[in-house]
Order: sequence, then structure tokens, then C-alpha cells
Amino acid sequence: MNVCYFGTYEQNYPRNKVVIEALRKAGVGVVECHLPLWELFRHKTGKFLTPKSLFLLVVKFLLGYLKLIRFYLRRARDIQIVMVGYIGQLDLLMAKLLVRLGKKRSLIFNPLVSLYDTLVDDRGLFTPGSLVAEFLFALDRWSFRLADMIVLDTDAHIDYISKKFAIDRSKFAQLFVGADEDVFAPEPGKQETPPFVVLFVGKFIPLHGIPHIIAAAKLLEKEKDIHFEIVGSGQLAGQIMELYRQLKVKNISFTEWIPYERLAAKMARAHVCLGIFGEGGKARRVIPNKVFQGLAMGMPVITGDSPASRELLTHGQSAVLVPMADAEAIARAIRSLKEDRELREKISLGGREVFQRRCSTEALGTRLKALCQGTMSRP
Repeated sequence: MNVCYFGTYEQNYPRNKVVIEALRKAGVGVVECHLPLWELFRHKTGKFLTPKSLFLLVVKFLLGYLKLIRFYLRRARDIQIVMVGYIGQLDLLMAKLLVRLGKKRSLIFNPLVSLYDTLVDDRGLFTPGSLVAEFLFALDRWSFRLADMIVLDTDAHIDYISKKFAIDRSKFAQLFVGADEDVFAPEPGKQETPPFVVLFVGKFIPLHGIPHIIAAAKLLEKEKDIHFEIVGSGQLAGQIMELYRQLKVKNISFTEWIPYERLAAKMARAHVCLGIFGEGGKARRVIPNKVFQGLAMGMPVITGDSPASRELLTHGQSAVLVPMADAEAIARAIRSLKEDRELREKISLGGREVFQRRCSTEALGTRLKALCQGTMSRP
């Protein structure tokens, strides 16, 4: 069985890398028919979404598709499935046209997120009902309907997308995000040294609930042996830094950006990794990359208690789950892990075991291969 991973997907984004590697590990041939586009932009919102930028983007798409079509047609003879990855909503029409050429092929969409949910409902960059918001909603719905199968990360996410865009739930399949195990793996012989480091890595967006992490740090400020490290930047950077200054927090250090290949080393020096704590609906539907990466490394993880997280994690066994948007609960969880080394080790081992059993490249590959075979047999 051969799969063509098609489109303008962000080639180095963890979801795409993990899916491609999982397929190959399961013995599935993968041909990448790729136009490098999204990876050229570190930030894909804000100024990037101006009319001029969008016009230039459309031009690049049209010119780039000529290359993609030529490449696809040269390799199409050996392909049974076309898979479109993240970010791929704009690629679905072309992919659908190509799979209709010649013999029957299946079209699988691996979108990771809804553009409308991310940019309108969660980040609030566009007002519901605005022209851009309506366009994003239509683009999501259109792309979901064109696919033969849609692969999403959690059942909670599938329930939302299915209802929001009126898509038959039978078209969806669940597949956890996983992590790049070539980068994120346990550090043998790791020695814990003070201070007790609590690490958060991620974009400054509503989903992550960073203000609650800063408030938790303030609550723990008198405990001199606890230190927070926050790595990231983005949409809410101004608001977050203003809150940091207002609270006069003294136990946080900020780093704007760390290269992907150095993240594991940064995480290995921490004692606890933080997940997401946002108040929005999306925070209750997804499990972010940072949680899977922490589990893959055998790190104790604290994250928000949600329907999505409960699909994978068990409180007190594989992670510490706390109420969303609750700084006091985050602070209590950090304190309990700091004071109880046995609990830290228990959660580290439990999280790593869950990752290996359900989210490793091998486990994901086995499930992906079965999903591909299933969609090929559909009428």
C-alpha cells in the first residue's frame, strides 16, 4: 500500500512528521508531494492575514499547484491513498480532483484543527459573522465534506467538528497526536538538581491559559526553590507581559524562542512540564503537542482536566489533571509534585507507559495502516 502525502502542509510540524513516520514504520510506502509554503512563515496570523498577504498567498498557491500536479501525475500509478495534512484546507479541492483521475483512490484529511475554531472561536482574531469568519467556516466545511475520511486527535474534537459543520460522524477517525521520538525520549541517568523547575513551552494564545500559570507562580513566589520557565511568544505577548509586570512576579524567566531540536534538552532540565489551562471550548477538546512530548520523555505533566485529556490520561497515575483556568489548583499540583518524589516518579512512569502503549510511532502506525486499509474498502 502506498500513500501520497499531498499539498502545502507544514513539513516540519510535529503532526505531519509523526504521521508520515508512523506510516513508514508500519510498512506503508509514503511519497511526499509537497509544496513548501506554510513553513516559510513563522507566524501565520496577524499581519499575515491582510488582504495583500492573502492575495500573494493565492498567487503562490496557483503557481505551486502546477508543480504539485506534475509531480503527482508522475507517481500516481503506484498510489492507493492521497492524504492531505496540516495546514491543508486549501488543498482539498485539488486533491479531490486528482484522486478522481484514473483508478479509484481514497482521500484522507489530517487537518489537526478547524481554521474557524482556531482563528474565530478560540483566538478571537475575527468576529463571528464577519466576512473572513464566514469564509473560514465555509472553507472548513467544504474541505471536510470533500474528504473520504477525516483524522482528528480526540473523540471530543470529532464530536465538535461533526456537529459544528454538519459532517457525518462516520467519516471521522481518532488518532492521538503523538511525538517525534527521534527528538523526545527519556534522558538516561537524569539527575534532579535544585531549583525545582516548572516549564511551559508554547505560543501565547488563549488556548494555553498562560495568565493562570503566571498567577500560580505568584502564589508560589515565597517558595524560593521553585522557579518557572516560560518559552514562547505570540498573539497575547503584550497582555501576558503586562500581567507579569503588574503582579511583580519574581520567580519566572522568559525565553522567546528555542529551536525545535533543542526543546528536549530544555525539557530534560525541568522537573515538571505544563500543558494547557485555557477557558475556551477548544482547550477542552484537544491534547497539545507539549503534553505528548512530556509523556514521551517520561516527564511529570500537569494539564487541564478535560474530556479530551481524560481520553488518554488518568489523574494521579499518568498525569496530574487540574480544573481549567484555576491558578490555585495549578499551584497546589506543583507543590504536591515537588514535595513527593515518589508521586513524581509514579506519574513519570505511568505517563511514559501510556505514551508507549497508545501514542508511540509504532502504535500510531498500526492504527493508521488499519484506517487506510479500511477507507480503501469503502464503496
